[in-house]
Amino acid sequence: MYSVTKQYYDFLEKQKKEKEFHLSMSIKIINAQMDQFMNQHGWERKGKGQKVMYTKKFNGKDIVIGFRCNLQDGLGDGGLPEFTHDKSIPDTIEKIQIGYFRWNDQDTGGWRLDVLIERMEAFYNRYTS
Repeated sequence: MYSVTKQYYDFLEKQKKEKEFHLSMSIKIINAQMDQFMNQHGWERKGKGQKVMYTKKFNGKDIVIGFRCNLQDGLGDGGLPEFTHDKSIPDTIEKIQIGYFRWNDQDTGGWRLDVLIERMEAFYNRYTS
């Protein structure tokens, strides 16, 4: 009987390792694709570490934002992608509304990435002028 339970737990361990590998690969691919997307909109990646940060000048002022996508179980299709915004800018309703988004090719509710980036650009242009 032990051999049957041992096989089951070996199977679960193998699945766990495969899941961790696929999660790591997915995060790398998402970050690379986000780098491309942000470059198209004039944002530059700061460093190549685990923390994903982008910078862009608005009216002569450097703005730094972060990007992360939580892919934990239970978050549903698409994970939970979001931008974290420049800490020097006080929190406002408008700033909060340009945080979480959905992917452009995702069919669920919320702001699409294209829409959010346009709103973000307008917000930082107004804020820095």
